[in-house]
Amino acid sequence: MEKEGFRQYMLIFYSLRYIPQKDKVKFLRELQGYSERKYGKEYFHSGLIHEFKAEKLGSNVILAPINNFAEFQKLFSKNNIGIRIKEVWTK
Repeated sequence: MEKEGFRQYMLIFYSLRYIPQKDKVKFLRELQGYSERKYGKEYFHSGLIHEFKAEKLGSNVILAPINNFAEFQKLFSKNNIGIRIKEVWTK
């Protein structure tokens, strides 16, 4: 959605405090993506942030376009991670 040159985003705050380490790694790989090297080749697996043109603003803060917010919400609920959300308009 756009109004007079402004775009609507959702600012997502999350915490991985009480999540076991193996679940944190799995979640962060889905969120941020990762690369791996096998047999001299490098493979890149994109995460939700790259796929939906979101931005990681800090260690536990993401700025996601409102159109793709549902995908992020599914990922967080699937992994039982609590989030706080703020609506933001930017140029």
